[in-house]
Amino acid sequence: MSRSWGRGERALTAYFVSRADVHRGTRRRTPDPRGAILSHTVPDPSDQSPGPLLAGRNVLAVLPTGAGKSLCYQVPALLGAGLTLVVSPLISLMQDQVGALRRRGIAAAYVNSQLDEDQRRVVLDAATSRRLALLYCAPEGLASLTRRLTVAQTPVSLLAIDEAHCITEWGNEFRPVYRRLGMFRSGLGRPPTIALTGSATPSARADILHVLRMPDAEVIVTSFDRPNLAFAVQKVSDDRERFAIIRTRVRGATGGSLIYTPTRRLTELVTRALLRTSVRAAPYHAGLSASVRRRVLRAFLSDQVRVVVATSAFGMGIDKPDVRQVLHWGPPPTLEAYYQEAGRAGRDGAASECRILWRPEDLAWGNIAPAMKRYVESRTNHRAMILEYFGEL
Repeated sequence: MSRSWGRGERALTAYFVSRADVHRGTRRRTPDPRGAILSHTVPDPSDQSPGPLLAGRNVLAVLPTGAGKSLCYQVPALLGAGLTLVVSPLISLMQDQVGALRRRGIAAAYVNSQLDEDQRRVVLDAATSRRLALLYCAPEGLASLTRRLTVAQTPVSLLAIDEAHCITEWGNEFRPVYRRLGMFRSGLGRPPTIALTGSATPSARADILHVLRMPDAEVIVTSFDRPNLAFAVQKVSDDRERFAIIRTRVRGATGGSLIYTPTRRLTELVTRALLRTSVRAAPYHAGLSASVRRRVLRAFLSDQVRVVVATSAFGMGIDKPDVRQVLHWGPPPTLEAYYQEAGRAGRDGAASECRILWRPEDLAWGNIAPAMKRYVESRTNHRAMILEYFGEL
């Protein structure tokens, strides 16, 4: 099933709203916080196409960056009864989402490694006493959380796996606990489950469904085509030329700019070089403290800093609509990773550009997948190459 991303979001939201109507009753509510969320995605009542297919089924939803994936589980969490458990890959991502929900008066919390024992106990007590609508956790904390909820006989009405591509991309080596999510899901009593991602090839989708033990899930794949994004590659002779192009482009940009680099060291070097040329830039990578990363993110979102130079640590869940360009210092390892990072551009629908600046030596790093190598070396339509890679053409 393939639809424009706008229709895909409305369809999923419409499905979950109708599903939640059946389960209304004991949900605790502040003065109707639902309007704060629902006002951001009003379902189109005429869009009934996926409803009959989705009723009561598990779902794998592949929606592009900026399509409002989190709404697909936040809406039923507000309108239904029971606890919605959200598995999120990054502490910063769950903190941002929980903070936004709380500001709207919605009962949401997270458990992660940054909480002390007292804080963790308060959150878990709220969850088991059914005072929370949404509870976020990292996959590493799911084993103990499953045991706690089971002992307390706290039902999970909906399980959401956010950024589900991590099952395939991270699960084999980096974070093997992702390969056990299906076991934890069974331990929770196999609640209705929605797995969401912004990019997944047909083989990745099959792997996600296998790991989550959802062979009968309804798979919703909206279009990977983002018409407002212009995709380009540009071959350079050396790093001096590469930096000169970046400097010129960020100086002339009308909105925010993201520059992705492959290493922390290069992130710092490019940032310092831009600052020396009077470009307000900030670095972002996993080697910085959490407080520094939060300050950089806040400065970028508020336009105090217009340019962020980052590793792949910067990306998931970053909600800045007016990023006008995403530049890559060399190709990422895979085309999936590139599509995710490039997708940070143009979330407001305005024209934006995604450009890889590369030289042949970049391909000697040894971790560049064949599809990514073909992409940067090709002179053909790069949009078509992306769509073909994800099985849309």
